[in-house]
Amino acid sequence: MTTAAPTAPMAPVVVTTMPAAAASPPDESRTYRDGPGDLRIDPRVIRTLVAHAAQEVDGVTRASVGPIARAIHHPAPPSAPAEQLAIDLSLSISVEYPRPLRTVAETLAAHVAERVEDLLGRKVGDLSVRVDHLQPARERVH
Repeated sequence: MTTAAPTAPMAPVVVTTMPAAAASPPDESRTYRDGPGDLRIDPRVIRTLVAHAAQEVDGVTRASVGPIARAIHHPAPPSAPAEQLAIDLSLSISVEYPRPLRTVAETLAAHVAERVEDLLGRKVGDLSVRVDHLQPARERVH
């Protein structure tokens, strides 16, 4: 009779997909200067938008977003340094097995960066992606 040796849990795969980028000032059409006030987007709203954007990517079955340091203000103060005009993000995702993890992470990074700019009017600075779970593919019915 043979017994299998217990296996240690595997560490999650962490893929950093986007280096910090110098952010350009927000596009004037997105600063909402035509209105009678300022727009403040709460970090909880940002996290929800980013999680939804991440789940739009093929192969991503779940996404959660780490804490966001500050709210977004439109228009940005004129004295705001460039790094305050970018959003740094940390995502933990589940990926459908057997998808290539690096490809999913790179696709996710590009898609999230595009959606954040479209929806929030800000660039993504650092974006780290942590794959912490593999989800078995659903059986296909023919």
